[in-house]
Amino acid sequence: MADGADVFAPLPDDAAASWDRPREAAPRSSAKASAAVAMPAPIPLPDVIRHRHHGTASAVWRYLDASGALLFAVARFDTPGGKEVLPYVVAAGGWRWKAPPSPRPLYGLDALAARPDAPVLIAEGEKAADAAVGLFPDHVAMTWPGGSNAPQLADWSPLAGRDVTVWPDNDAAGRKAADAVAKALAGAGAASVAVVDVPEDWPDGWDVADPLPEGVTPDRLRTLLAEAGAAAEESGPDAEDADAATDPAAALRLDVARAAGMDAAEYATSRRALARRHGVSLSDLDAMRTARQRDDAAAERVRQAEDAAPPPDVDGRGRARLYLDPADLPDVARDLAGHLARIPHLFDRGGPVRLREDAGTGAMTADPLTADGVIAEAHRVTRPWRYVRAGDAMKVLDVTLPDRVARLYLADPTAWGLRPLAGIAAAPLLHDDGTIHGAEGYDPRSRMWCRAVPALDVPAEPSEDDARAALLTLRRHLRTFAFADAPRARAEGIAVEVVDTSRPPAADESAALVALLTAVCRPSLPLAPGAVVRAPPYSGSGTGKGLLVRVLCGIAFGAPPSAMTAGQDAAELDKRLTAALIGAAPVLFLDNLNATALKSDVLASAITESPAEVRRLGRSEVVRLNPSAFVAITGNGLRLSEDMARRFLAVELDAGLEDPEARAFPGDIVADTLADRARLLSAALTVWRWGRQRGAALKPGKPMGSFGTWARWCRDPLLALGCQDPAVRIAEAKAADPRRQAIGELFAAWWATHGTAEVTIAALADAVKVIADPAGRGRQYLATRIAGLAGTRAGGFVLMVHRPEGRHSPDRYSLRETAPASPASMGGDASPREEPTAGPWGAEL
Repeated sequence: MADGADVFAPLPDDAAASWDRPREAAPRSSAKASAAVAMPAPIPLPDVIRHRHHGTASAVWRYLDASGALLFAVARFDTPGGKEVLPYVVAAGGWRWKAPPSPRPLYGLDALAARPDAPVLIAEGEKAADAAVGLFPDHVAMTWPGGSNAPQLADWSPLAGRDVTVWPDNDAAGRKAADAVAKALAGAGAASVAVVDVPEDWPDGWDVADPLPEGVTPDRLRTLLAEAGAAAEESGPDAEDADAATDPAAALRLDVARAAGMDAAEYATSRRALARRHGVSLSDLDAMRTARQRDDAAAERVRQAEDAAPPPDVDGRGRARLYLDPADLPDVARDLAGHLARIPHLFDRGGPVRLREDAGTGAMTADPLTADGVIAEAHRVTRPWRYVRAGDAMKVLDVTLPDRVARLYLADPTAWGLRPLAGIAAAPLLHDDGTIHGAEGYDPRSRMWCRAVPALDVPAEPSEDDARAALLTLRRHLRTFAFADAPRARAEGIAVEVVDTSRPPAADESAALVALLTAVCRPSLPLAPGAVVRAPPYSGSGTGKGLLVRVLCGIAFGAPPSAMTAGQDAAELDKRLTAALIGAAPVLFLDNLNATALKSDVLASAITESPAEVRRLGRSEVVRLNPSAFVAITGNGLRLSEDMARRFLAVELDAGLEDPEARAFPGDIVADTLADRARLLSAALTVWRWGRQRGAALKPGKPMGSFGTWARWCRDPLLALGCQDPAVRIAEAKAADPRRQAIGELFAAWWATHGTAEVTIAALADAVKVIADPAGRGRQYLATRIAGLAGTRAGGFVLMVHRPEGRHSPDRYSLRETAPASPASMGGDASPREEPTAGPWGAEL
């Protein structure tokens, strides 16, 4: 655009007309067209501003009024021929490339109103004004619209009574524009006007938005500004009166300002004389005085509010001041988030949580932060306040954070800025290469909160002999537990038989040792199975199920876990599990699930999914968590449903007595465990490190689905040292599932009656119907029940469905033999069978 052009000259009727012609050559739009411009703008400014010839704007400046309302915008376009700067206004119901009507508002009116006592700096162009904000923070930086040829079209009246300095561009056009601005300011009633004397040897056209000339510092610019202000003060206090004497409009504004400061009696005696002096009616003079008084009162209120703001940024307790703007509470909530993010005990675990230590157990837990909790934490670090009116003045009032701000904070996850919490660990953090990290506090790498890790004695490169000695240490500590299949022997000083540690561990002792290593490694594993410790239904009380869990957790975490029960029904169980998972405790311990077939979608997801999704209590909100708790469950006669069997290590205890609680043992094994934790934990980690350093040389056990890393870390090293594989028992647990047993019984009756024949539901034998529908609920139920079993494998069979070609013919079903039926599901042995394909709907039981 040519220098000196009025970029705000109204567009000609030809929409393709150039914007870079001088204002003198631009045809003026009619008064009717100018009046069509709506200010303030009644519709929002588009997020992306495009011009059909120039493309997307490279910069956009918003012109706001004193209250912050958008008036219009100015857009800059970088084109091959240079820059184009065009005004953008609301007219005819939409945004148009059109100049605002004269007199045109200044850029920076909102900042001017906010700082009524600050001196003002006028630069040429919006870019220069923005740069001046950073260079001269003590000044209000402003500019006028339209460029160097348009100062006379701007409305300079808001600067009446203000001290103003003009910074010209360093060229002839810039100096000419600065002189025109200074003259307009004087006519508008500015208290003082000065023009900065820019050295002529600086680069031609230089302004404050350009890089500093060589050898020039920001301090040099501030010196030039101060010198200009000092020169203006030396011009004397009568300069304004002198300007008013030569400019009738300035004289009128000056007298109106003086009249606004008069009391009613003084104004009454001066009113007629002032009106005759300026040739205005009394009603017009009254209206101008009232408007000036209103403007002065608004400026005074702003000044009082600034004066009332507490000078320090913190209160007497060191809390940051938090201003409550009633017109923008969401912004207050975002400011609050910045303060809360610095609180060391607040974390993000699917939502803000507060880490605390339980006074009774000493364990750490993470409590979800409620709105009341937000308020309490906010007052730890901030002192909320707001302005209130006291008569004609404004004063600061300390207040309690409104509940609405707390709710807005909780509703905006993008603003939290809290550190993510994967869980709480009292065990050291482990890495795949065998390194051990004994952290205290928050560990950013694992996102775990770590505490109470003892001093460890683990060989840097343990040998197999070291690993076997460590395993023997652990076995001897657990030898008094009544593992159901363990060989037993007498030990000196112990009244009951103990595990014979001279022989290899049997299945139940092996499962307990694998569970111990699982608990130790759990904070560092993405996924791991839980442990279920169970005993016979009627003689299982007192066998030590809960005691075993407490000992394993005492070694791994340094404290016995808090137990919880299942509650009255499955819904109550899921609620308790969800609360425990969000709480991030290192152990999830369900105790005394007696005579129960355990099934829980929440628990299943927490064990095999990371992240897992759980629903907050009382809400439809779903929370994504990375569960890191070691899951332990105990019960007499406890059975695992089909989907839970593969997720647990099963440990059977059986003392072989009617009253196992009557056995006598020396000492307190839980207290002994906690006292000797460092040695026992070191032994467990010696086995683990030996396994990690052996790596691929370890022979793997049976696959266990999602638990590949767990198997390499926890199970396979113990298998290499002589323990049995707990995965072998998964098939037994599945076979014990009542639902699986019922399906096996149904398939056995079907096979005995129909063999491989294809039959409809109506043609099923009565012996099959009775098993499938023992309550006799009818044909529709029976049809739904059988259809739901299509593709199911159980008892050595798979149920096949055969779809008819006709639309109205019923489905037919048949059994096919698949593999040897397990004795638990069929009641006997069977010979190998060929297994047909069950189709894409096949389900594995």
